[in-house]
Amino acid sequence: MNCTRCQGLMLKEQMIDLEGSYGEMWISSWRCFNCGHRDDAVLQQHRRQYAQPVAGSPQSVKAQEAEETIDWSWDEESVEPLAA
Repeated sequence: MNCTRCQGLMLKEQMIDLEGSYGEMWISSWRCFNCGHRDDAVLQQHRRQYAQPVAGSPQSVKAQEAEETIDWSWDEESVEPLAA
């Protein structure tokens, strides 16, 4: 199984739920070995329940227009000297 964030390796873990309504309860979840992202049944249920549709459409920007908006000028006063 791969992580949805970084595509890293997911490991299955057993965790104890100390605040559950039925007392202590062991649950299993998946944790990414690379970034630490967790994924379990409760998180998946909440994501489906509270998912919002994305409004609007993506806008494409031409590379030439993007370069024109960036100010590439460097002033000596704006650059701080680096510590050795």
